[in-house]
Amino acid sequence: MSSVLTSAPMPPQTLSPQTMPEPRTVSEVEWWVIIGGLIGGFMAILDIQIMNSSIKVIQGALSMSQDQSSWLMTSYFTAEIVAIPLVGWLTQAFGTGRYALYCIAGFIGASFLCANAWNLDSMLVFRSLQGFCGGALIPISFRLIIELLPGEKRPLGMTMFSVVSTFAPAIGPTLGGWLTSHFSWNMIFYINVLPGLVSAVLIFQGVLFKKVRWEVVRAGDFIGVISVMLFLGSLEVILEKGGQDNWFDSTLICYLTVIASLSFVVFIYDQLNCDYPLINVRMFKDFNFSYAMMVFAMLGMAIYGTLFLVPYYLSMVHDYNASQIGSVVIWMGLPQLLVLPFIPKLVKILNLKYMIAIGFAILALSAFMDSQMSINFMGEQMTFSLFIRALGQPFIMVPLALLATANVTLKDSASSAIIINVFRSIGGSFGTAVLTTFFISQVHVHSSNIQTSIAVGSQGYDHFISQVKALVMSSAHGAINGSVSQIATSILGDRIKQQAEIMAFNDLFLIMGWLMLGTAVWVFLSNRDFKLFRHIEDKTL
Repeated sequence: MSSVLTSAPMPPQTLSPQTMPEPRTVSEVEWWVIIGGLIGGFMAILDIQIMNSSIKVIQGALSMSQDQSSWLMTSYFTAEIVAIPLVGWLTQAFGTGRYALYCIAGFIGASFLCANAWNLDSMLVFRSLQGFCGGALIPISFRLIIELLPGEKRPLGMTMFSVVSTFAPAIGPTLGGWLTSHFSWNMIFYINVLPGLVSAVLIFQGVLFKKVRWEVVRAGDFIGVISVMLFLGSLEVILEKGGQDNWFDSTLICYLTVIASLSFVVFIYDQLNCDYPLINVRMFKDFNFSYAMMVFAMLGMAIYGTLFLVPYYLSMVHDYNASQIGSVVIWMGLPQLLVLPFIPKLVKILNLKYMIAIGFAILALSAFMDSQMSINFMGEQMTFSLFIRALGQPFIMVPLALLATANVTLKDSASSAIIINVFRSIGGSFGTAVLTTFFISQVHVHSSNIQTSIAVGSQGYDHFISQVKALVMSSAHGAINGSVSQIATSILGDRIKQQAEIMAFNDLFLIMGWLMLGTAVWVFLSNRDFKLFRHIEDKTL
């Protein structure tokens, strides 16, 4: 059995399907290693969302306030995105397979520690460690596809990665809610042990354990490491906490903005002038790659924006519990399995821009379907729009990944995997931050408008109050008229708040719809030919 993962430097071979000299057979060992990497990536992405549906239970178990519990998500996201840029450097030093095994072991250990956390501080530390190890597993799984699969096999590999990156976050809330309801919140962390071990075994059998290249560690771009960690870490905290702290009214957000800005300038300067840069930022000179990164950011906004809006709407407006939310959100994942088997064939015959445009148009349609909600619009009604959305996502993810990596060389495979995952994550965080801020402002606007239209003393106001009074009096048996008026006014206030929230959610879905439709038009109108595979007669022209 041959080993496929070493720490030896890769030759500068181009990965574009157009320039592949001849088809290459992928060994069974290589396929198992790729599957092992994908399981690790699936596990890491799953844990981003699996905690969402159980956060209230964990909050009570560890005696945390709502504001404190929000740091559990922020700590994971921040550690994850900080770990991503280090993958290229550390895999070169330790070898891709060995570093993957280190991260899997760390992820399993951190998951076990999270399940046994005793207070907020311990959970934050363990959750950060889990995020750091999981953050590396995502680009590693992507990199294995680029390195081990030839051009003609890469559509299949990207399809498998699409399942990981879009299916995992969709089933995370469902799985987390089910485990918490039927067992305990600790199980959402213990469940990582089995897939982690399977992933480790599959990767282990393809690893050639050469000596660690300590000279690579010593020659590392430490200015780049420190600056990118400060930049991405600060930016992630800004995006996660800015809306809650009213953005620049917060001293912390102001300080972090300065740190992020300065560290970004230092990072870019260092990458352009360092002999051994952490990330090859010159990859952005390639139009296909730069174009794909912009679209990846929009895809991240679409995926994580929806994963934010749907559970938020169902829990806030209709008081859904974790299991109920999970049974709805899962429809963002399952229908993809109907489309994904056809994607590898479609990318070989169609221009990628048409597939991507179709995918974003479908996402836009799904968002528009949820922009006319009323008090009776609940999970059952939302299921169909999520089903439509799930059918559209595979048309984007696979072609976009192929477009981004079409001209990437093997020596830049790590940089491409890093940049793609950073853009997708930042796009998702940025979208969620903007939606959160806009939601709060729109609730106030709609509440004010409704209150103005139902002014005290108006016919509509008097009619509602008299109806509620009659209902309360009939059930209260002699309640004091003053208290009945207070109850009626309180009920009216709750109704106004609920209606304002529904109208704000409608606004957000409408915005998402126009953004996705705008992206679809932008991609469709591109004058570039993004067709990866050409017939022989085309090449001779």
